[in-house]
Amino acid sequence: MIQYMPFIGETLGRFFGNREKREEYQADARGAVYKQFANEFGHSRTWWDSLIDGLNRLPRPIMTFGTIWLFYYAVKDPDGFAESAQALQAMPKEGWMVLGAVVTFWFAAKLPKDFGRLKMYDTAAKEISRKSDERSRDVGWSGKVDKRYARDDYDNLN
Repeated sequence: MIQYMPFIGETLGRFFGNREKREEYQADARGAVYKQFANEFGHSRTWWDSLIDGLNRLPRPIMTFGTIWLFYYAVKDPDGFAESAQALQAMPKEGWMVLGAVVTFWFAAKLPKDFGRLKMYDTAAKEISRKSDERSRDVGWSGKVDKRYARDDYDNLN
């Protein structure tokens, strides 16, 4: 029985691999990643690199603090806030879509399905849909088929 032990170990090694070699490979791969990272980012930073990195970090805090400031502005100057809100209502739908794309880019937010849709268009669309449904009921194919082929009279199909 002892003579078959190496064979069992080799067979299991083929299916599950060698743990020591796997860990050694992972350590080498991590070392290569760190080495590449050091080569790419290990150089001395210039003032330009620092400026660009700082600008790249600004949009999120600006949008966050801007949103908080809107609440403060609504409490501090309600008349001015109401005027600003009325001015924003005049912005076309496309402008809101661009703003939504920018915010989605920075925050990876999922916008609601009705984002940017105006309520008056919803009411008009519902009215059109209702009228269309009424027309299809009045002159629909199913009504014509029911009139032509009475379902309970199998002898008279014409």
